[in-house]
Amino acid sequence: MKVLKKVISWPVVLTIQVLSSVALLFLLFKLGVVPTKYMIILVAALAVLALLMYFFMKPAKGKHAVNARQSIGKIISLVLSIVLLIGSVYVAKGSSTLNKISGADTKTVHYAILVLKDSKINSLSDIKNESIEYNLQYDDKKDMNQIIAKAKQEQSSISYDETNDDYSKLADDLYNNTVHAILVNTAYNGMFEETHENFANETKEIWSYEVDTEVKSFAKDVDVTSKPFTIYISGIDTYGKVSTVSRSDVNMIVTVNPKTKQILMSSIPRDYYVTLANKGKKDKLTHSGLAGPENTVKTMDNFLGIDINYYARVNFTSLITMVDALGGIDLDSDSSFTAASGDSFRKGVQHVNGKKALAFARERHAFGGGDNMRVKHQQDVLMSMLKKMMSPAIITNYTGVLNSIAGCFETNMSSDNITDLIQMQVNDMAQWTFTQKQFTGHGVMQTGGAYMPNTKLYYMIPDDSSVSENIAAIKAVLNGQTVE
Repeated sequence: MKVLKKVISWPVVLTIQVLSSVALLFLLFKLGVVPTKYMIILVAALAVLALLMYFFMKPAKGKHAVNARQSIGKIISLVLSIVLLIGSVYVAKGSSTLNKISGADTKTVHYAILVLKDSKINSLSDIKNESIEYNLQYDDKKDMNQIIAKAKQEQSSISYDETNDDYSKLADDLYNNTVHAILVNTAYNGMFEETHENFANETKEIWSYEVDTEVKSFAKDVDVTSKPFTIYISGIDTYGKVSTVSRSDVNMIVTVNPKTKQILMSSIPRDYYVTLANKGKKDKLTHSGLAGPENTVKTMDNFLGIDINYYARVNFTSLITMVDALGGIDLDSDSSFTAASGDSFRKGVQHVNGKKALAFARERHAFGGGDNMRVKHQQDVLMSMLKKMMSPAIITNYTGVLNSIAGCFETNMSSDNITDLIQMQVNDMAQWTFTQKQFTGHGVMQTGGAYMPNTKLYYMIPDDSSVSENIAAIKAVLNGQTVE
């Protein structure tokens, strides 16, 4: 009984409150998102609370009312301590997530053995003593021996036959039953869809293996709170890990000027016919992602003649998660339409969840403008998300948003830069001006692309005046000029 009294004595209860306050302040200071003036206010508030609890709980002999007050004070102090500790855990989790999504330095290549979906083959043991076809046309030579060795550990009787034909012939051979299984880098599966539109739904994986490779930092760091900078946003056409190498289907350069508070979003069509940095030959911009995000950024550096400071990648899974974490977003549709997903949109402003936001961003067949309208809608979704993130309600709940997007989003911007931006926004609560622009061109069907030189594909040939206009707009924002 004496021990219990000591444990719940007012000095112990007050000490717990003080330590909980110190823990929260330390974690917030370490995270660095709260401006100094607010930290001072918070320190003062927590100190005042501690003093109030001290005077509230300090005993006075012989007064039953005071003893009752002391008991109430202990309860209040313990409740405050619990709240402070929960806040500390919340901040710590946000800090951990921030470290995970920032400073991205790894790319993941997903290899898989595929068979037709209606095949009775469900594992490697179902094709023992047979052969699997693969192709080394592109950038897989260093990995393939390792992949085959891993597969052989599971089923050593299978042989692996290399074909030197066009990469797309792997899919042809599978559909023609020339082979029962193929070993592929799944980043290239989109190429199979050029000739087999439903390839993703008509095949299945019976074995897979991932190779993680460290990527040397290619960020061009600046002081993001005082200097203008550019971010290349890539939306990849895959579900699962965002670090997975894949085509770059959404391509957007976001130019940010923290002094003028202007953000310019410049979208580039996925089929834009540009010179790929890793090939030195022209192809669809989307194919630049097959060699990793650093190749897409380098390709755009060369095309625009402008240094891109950072990149950020999201996948289709992450868009749903992020929008839902934000509590939904408001979208202003130019017209009423029904997307391929079955989701309906009316003309005007409407509040949507993550699933509907994704449908809005992906739809193109419902419009005469086709991909041009899809690109605009992608910008609309991003702009709405940014506006929601910059609102006071979301900034105060930023750790919850970060926790929701862990594993769905990555950037090579450092965590320090991200927290500096958050701190700047919390400090001044500035209103930002958003401007949307889009690179245009004309479509052609032709052969000769770097990755599929013998296949006739759709490409968008850049319009020179559009390219010049968009480059001038990016430079204007970088130079502090207003772009309408």
